[in-house]
This record gives sequence, structure tokens and C-alpha cells, in this order.
Amino acid sequence: MPVATEFFDTAEVALNAGDQSWGNLGLWQDEDSYSDACRGLALALGIEAGLDAESHVFDAGFGCGDQLLLWLEHFHVATLQGVNLSETQTRRALDLLKRHGHHKHCETLRQGDIHNSAHWPAPGAPRPNRVLCLDGAYHFPGRASFLAQAGRSLAPGGVLCVTDFVLPESFQGGLRSLPLHAMLRGSRIPRDNLVTTARYREQLFEAGFDQVAIRDLSESVMLGFSAWWARYHRRASHLPARSRLKYAVTARFLGWAYHKTVLRYVLISARRN
Repeated sequence: MPVATEFFDTAEVALNAGDQSWGNLGLWQDEDSYSDACRGLALALGIEAGLDAESHVFDAGFGCGDQLLLWLEHFHVATLQGVNLSETQTRRALDLLKRHGHHKHCETLRQGDIHNSAHWPAPGAPRPNRVLCLDGAYHFPGRASFLAQAGRSLAPGGVLCVTDFVLPESFQGGLRSLPLHAMLRGSRIPRDNLVTTARYREQLFEAGFDQVAIRDLSESVMLGFSAWWARYHRRASHLPARSRLKYAVTARFLGWAYHKTVLRYVLISARRN
């Protein structure tokens, strides 16, 4: 019987330097290393969220754990909770934290569905004052329900901070949306998750948030990843053919979507009222 594989796995480890295992699109400014760009995007998220030693963090979709180390060792957050869908990624994340001496935080990190309320703080338990989602909310089945769960779980005055894809207000669909729909299917992104910034604000307000701030990172993320792959692919012979095809298609699509104003990549923060 063939071994079952996960769609969200540890394939991106091969793109990283050393023992790093980042897996996001990266924030490409002066960076030429995939690991550095991914860390840069996580840093931007942490800074926007105002992480510090008073932060009690819930990380929705923590991947292979590199961002968890960043929250703990760069921002020195007080406590850490989270849930991640992938079993292989979660095992790697827990091993990473243990190797760095953060055993106690492993007890509050779970593998499972983000929409299962049992993985969030129970009623009456201490609430996080920060909910973070780095480059993953567009994959969640029903992002609006994730926003609602975050609103219920956050302490009053707490901050939600995510990086995400949105549709530009000028998006008209039509023929040029066909590549978009194909990419959504191939990337396991529910079509309903793609909304305009105006609708995203409404969803946040409906979930109990205010003070919404949206910053466009499209050029540094979408064009940055596309340009990086154009340079890197010549050195990617160590990658499986399937991975090379995946990144090549992603890079080409992101460049097309940016220039055709089909998608935008944004950093969003909102405060629980």
C-alpha cells in the first residue's frame, strides 16, 4: 500500500540554508537568500503585531517552527500557543523547539484543524493578546470563520496580525481570472477566501475587530519571489522535478498576477474591541 503524503509538507526545507526550514513567500528587499527573505516576512509580521515580552501569542499555522523560534528568541514573547494542520511540519516544529531548550512551549502547540475550537484556548482559560498567521490564512477552509474564532479567543484589546492575499478593488474577473482559478485549485486555496480589501475590513468588523490597518507588500513579496526563482532555478538541480515545477509555476503566476493587477499581497493588523 503506498504511503499517504500531505499536501502541506516539508518540501520547502530544501530551499533553506543550514538547518532552517522556512516555508513562506518571503519579503524580498535586499535579500538573495530564501531563508533570509522568509525570516524578513516573519519579522515584519512580528513588528506590526507589536510583539514583546508581554505578548501571549497564538500562532495559527506555525509550519516547521522557525517562526516560533523567532517569536521566542527575537521578540521574547511571554507564552506561546498554536495549531498547525500538517503532521510532518508539526513534528519538525516540536523537535526544533526542544533542541533549542523550549520544551515547555511544546505542551501548548497542537497538530490539527484551525477550525476545531478544541485547539484554541478553552472558555475561562487565559486568552492570548496576539493571534498571528504568517502566509497561511488564504489556505484555511473558510477564512471568515478563522477571523471569527480569533475574535472570540483574543483578549479585549488584543491584536490579530496576518499576511494574506486579497483582490484589488478594480478586479473584474472575466477571461483573465481563468489562470487565477487554476492556481487556486492547484494550491488548495478556497475561492471564497479571495475578497477585496473593503470586504476583508467588513469581515474583520463583523468578527469584533476595529483599528484595521492594511499595508501592501505585493512588490516585495510577489515580484520578489518571482525574481528570486528566476535567479535560483539554475541552482535547483537538487530539488525533485515536482518541486521545481511547483516553484516555477508559482513564480510565473505571481509575476503575472502582480502585473495584471489580479492579486495583491498585504500585511493586515486589527485590534479586538
